[in-house]
Amino acid sequence: MSEITRRPTRSGTALALSAAGLAILALAFTTTTAALGGVVATVVLTAGVTRGSRRLVDTAGGFFFVALLLAGVGRAGTEALLLAAVASVLAWDTAENALSLGEHLGRETATTRLELVHAAATLAVLVVGVGVVYVLRSAATGGQPITAVVLLLLGATALVAAMRR
Repeated sequence: MSEITRRPTRSGTALALSAAGLAILALAFTTTTAALGGVVATVVLTAGVTRGSRRLVDTAGGFFFVALLLAGVGRAGTEALLLAAVASVLAWDTAENALSLGEHLGRETATTRLELVHAAATLAVLVVGVGVVYVLRSAATGGQPITAVVLLLLGATALVAAMRR
């Protein structure tokens, strides 16, 4: 019997880094500072899934959050900001899932279907949340709709973080 390799799964790592790349692309349409924050977050996320460090993955989530705040403060377009938020949360969540599956089942176990279903379910929840935010933003009146979107994203991120623990 061989020893289990308790490292993040390869398919989960690929999903997380793909979502992080999409987040960088979306942040590039906002501000340069936010895009650089997305790059830093992706580098930290890469280190986290490479080393199998939950602390680094959570730190990357924090960097993504800061990048989203910078994009929102920089008067980014709503669509780019929401796409970046979805991709950032998806990257963090799939990385966390890859770590958990690697710890429990091992890297050698075939988990691709499980991880795809998890990512699709996460994406579905995020898309519904973004739809609600987008409708609320469209209905908002006054001079502060971007601030409302940023605050809603903050609340959604806090809710996801609370549900995850």
